[in-house]
Amino acid sequence: MDFYDVIRKRRSYRFYTDQIPEKEKIERILEAARLSPTWANMQGVKYVIVQEKAKVKDIWQAIGQKKKFQDAPIFVVGLISEKDSGKNMNGEKYYPVDFGICFEHLILAAAAEGLGTCWIGWFNEQKVKQILNIPKKYRVLGLTPMGYPQKEKSEVSDRKEVETMVFYDEFA
Repeated sequence: MDFYDVIRKRRSYRFYTDQIPEKEKIERILEAARLSPTWANMQGVKYVIVQEKAKVKDIWQAIGQKKKFQDAPIFVVGLISEKDSGKNMNGEKYYPVDFGICFEHLILAAAAEGLGTCWIGWFNEQKVKQILNIPKKYRVLGLTPMGYPQKEKSEVSDRKEVETMVFYDEFA
């Protein structure tokens, strides 16, 4: 699939079939995430692939969004330690940027493989860490269900025109 087709096709899915994605697809998706650029090539983002049914259910409960994501066959949990990244010129920690770059590579690769995802940032981080035995030094910054959507969505169409958000040479 052409890269721009992937961008147009990627949507947030909240309902899935129970079919587990093929191992080869998951491996290609993780390879795409691995190749993401990070601060000084530190490659600090880690992933936990949650596929054991009981743990999938526990993660779903830690999300706490009623029936959304209830049938997801797997979850991918992304984490990073603040020390596994740098600081920008203002001294601000860069680890959330590293995480965002890597996780979006993962999300786009899943779309290219015909899988649905939904970047979730609203969840109980402490519960997720406890369920997955994640050490204290890591932050869970996002997670996504991954699988085959119950119903395909159309391409994204309800976006602002590019002219309303792009300026040349100065903000106008």
